[in-house]
Amino acid sequence: MIKYSVVIPTFNEQYFIQDCIQSIRRGNPAVEIIIADGCSDNETLSIARDENVKIVEAFQSRGKQLIEGAKVANGDVLIFLHSDTLLPENWFSLLEEYFANSDNKICRFRLEFDVNSWLLDFYKKFSALDSFFTRFGDMCICIRRDLYRELQGFRPFNIFEDVDLLQRASKENKVAVLNSEVKSSARTFLKYGLIRQQLFNGFLLIKYLLGFRKFTLTNKYYNRKKSNKKNSVIIFARYPEEGKVKTRLAATMGVNFAKELYKKISEAVIQKTRRLKNSNTFVFYSNKKDKSFIKKWLGNGLFYSLQVGDDLGERMKNAFQKVFSLGAEKVVIIGTDVPDISKSIITEALNGLNSCDVVIGPAFDGGFYLLAMKKYYPFLFENIEYSNSQVLNETIKKLNENNLSFCILNKLIDIDTEEELNKWLSDPKVSELKRDVKLFYQLTKGRVEN
Repeated sequence: MIKYSVVIPTFNEQYFIQDCIQSIRRGNPAVEIIIADGCSDNETLSIARDENVKIVEAFQSRGKQLIEGAKVANGDVLIFLHSDTLLPENWFSLLEEYFANSDNKICRFRLEFDVNSWLLDFYKKFSALDSFFTRFGDMCICIRRDLYRELQGFRPFNIFEDVDLLQRASKENKVAVLNSEVKSSARTFLKYGLIRQQLFNGFLLIKYLLGFRKFTLTNKYYNRKKSNKKNSVIIFARYPEEGKVKTRLAATMGVNFAKELYKKISEAVIQKTRRLKNSNTFVFYSNKKDKSFIKKWLGNGLFYSLQVGDDLGERMKNAFQKVFSLGAEKVVIIGTDVPDISKSIITEALNGLNSCDVVIGPAFDGGFYLLAMKKYYPFLFENIEYSNSQVLNETIKKLNENNLSFCILNKLIDIDTEEELNKWLSDPKVSELKRDVKLFYQLTKGRVEN
């Protein structure tokens, strides 16, 4: 029976390491897992210890960390996995099938990202090809121990240690591409800019091929200019489908009206976030099967991710964690039920974080239409019933209990019922969206006013 060892290099990976370990154990709970840590100074090692994995410490250099991790590995096959990457659920069966043939020596997975955009989707398709330009450690290198030893393992590089190993291995062995994807964090692309990062990767790879010193390449890699987009806006959205959105409004106005109103407000809200400077917008959709539909509906220029969690609080908590893990410094979450959310309100919330820990936009129904944070506070979403009118009060209570400062924005109307719709329409504040919705409402009710 083939034994497997998974080696994970880490440095301050508290946002990712637990999910990474759990993705391994979903495929095989008994597999050996080795954390090769580069002197983390946050909760990474504490989490790793709680997960009961083997830990080795090394100088902070991915090549050196991988070398040290491989030294203590007992497996016949060594799996080198990045800490911000998740294995597919069927990883173990795929490797069992592949390595059952003794002639098969080395393989990798395809690549996808934890958020979607048109450029990342293109990169995902490109990763299915086997070429020098698609052989990176992000895709999880799986190699027989005897071949690893024959190649004398990784070299102690800070950069391109994975490219170097795969290049040497491919001279005598085919690097197979397995028919499943690992899911990697897009944080580097978001931190430095999607197009800029891809061009930079290509630039460094060419210099590597031309024989530039590794020290020079390392300096360029770790001192490159970051993207100006340090803020992020999270939007929770559903694909507009009759009977699936605005169900309380649909009870009095019909499912078609509810769907069309939801669509109008959602598009207006998202358009306002597109106008924000130095911000990324993430659309978290509610149903996995709607992914392609919602991307086609809302288009490019946005990042897409699935909502994860059993209730609204857990889904918001997980969304904040993901976006902070991608490198955001300030994060705002909004829904698609409040038509008066504007660019200026979101900007006010982001600016408010300069003096407050949290910014809240209260809704008239006792909840909130906006929540902004400059640090991840998971406890804010725990043990709150989001279907009642005490959500705002309970959230403020948690803030006070934890000595966090907060700013309150102006109240806005959250439209879930016909009564709330009428209240919004009767407000004297005029907008193009309100005129459009009012006419649509009057036509539906059969009483167009001149």
